[in-house]
Amino acid sequence: MKKIKIYLIGQKYEIELEDDFYEYIQEDINKLNNSNNQIKDLLHLFLEEKFLSYKNNKKIISLLKKLEK
Repeated sequence: MKKIKIYLIGQKYEIELEDDFYEYIQEDINKLNNSNNQIKDLLHLFLEEKFLSYKNNKKIISLLKKLEK
């Protein structure tokens, strides 16, 4: 487990993350901590992940339909 500090809109948050997961999101955390417009960057990250989830969901549904045939 890795403890990290995230600073968002003047507030400090300390969280623990699995080491592998931290490696996976480290760049995004650094972007947020060094951002001049954190709300915009946070919204962008959120929407980007939602879009990927949406695309993956469509692919899974398509695969399930193919398997049902």
